[in-house]
Amino acid sequence: MRHEWYPFVSAQAKETYTTWYHQQAAMTWPVPFTEHLVPTAYGPTLVRTCGPADAPPLILLHGLTATSLMWAPNISAWASSHRVYAIDTINDYGLSVDTRNVITKGDFMVWLDSLFDALGLTSFILAGMSYGGWLSGQYALHCPRRVTKLILIAPGATIEHMDLEFLAKSVAFFFFPDSYGKRFSQWLFADGFTHPEHCAMTLEQYQQTLRMAKAFQKRWFVPLSVISDREWRRLSMPILYLVGEHDKLYSPEQAVARLHHVSPRAQCHILSHAGHDITAVKADEVNRFVSDFIIT
Repeated sequence: MRHEWYPFVSAQAKETYTTWYHQQAAMTWPVPFTEHLVPTAYGPTLVRTCGPADAPPLILLHGLTATSLMWAPNISAWASSHRVYAIDTINDYGLSVDTRNVITKGDFMVWLDSLFDALGLTSFILAGMSYGGWLSGQYALHCPRRVTKLILIAPGATIEHMDLEFLAKSVAFFFFPDSYGKRFSQWLFADGFTHPEHCAMTLEQYQQTLRMAKAFQKRWFVPLSVISDREWRRLSMPILYLVGEHDKLYSPEQAVARLHHVSPRAQCHILSHAGHDITAVKADEVNRFVSDFIIT
């Protein structure tokens, strides 16, 4: 039985997290926005909307164990030219509430279809980071008529199989977040920890997000998968791929080589002095590459 405070562990945990979340939104989101819960096939989904109402739509899907607030360092650049919809993924942290279990990739596709239908969006640019990048790639395959351009920022799997060291450390982090969380973050986001002065969003804010995640019941995630050569060749929309040179998920060089092979028209950029913290450590470069891509 799901209590009224689901997916939180208690009513008090829900109140504490919700208050913190709204405080973070007010403090970190640099442009005017509205937030609303959109009814979908898998439950109410929080969408933060900003930018000119009549501008072309841009959808943002965040990384795993994060929320839509992770886009705070990037949103000013993109909301100047587009109507941006930053979404809290249905079975992750954030304020979306899954009323049905998300077990398979197909569940995600039904959720996104119903969300975009409810928002009245028939076509849009789709951008995702990490887990959100995987979701974006899968949705582009599922419904290519809706996706006019696809932006993949250090997507999980999708192009290359995940490195075994990353998978092992991720499992340790998942089962022992209290004892292993900081070490894992320092390894995964090494550039941001080494040079915090270059980071548009402090890694302490991410650590705080992980601490606040204790308010949630245990979340289970759909495993990531690699898109096949045949599937890549079905994606005819313009594609932008960004990755940091120190990313730990897989070899950036191998990913770019494969993407050039299976999707020769894709624009690929490896950003120096960045890892999986690319949107914060290299915010200016990410913002510029994405802005150029979505405007042209």
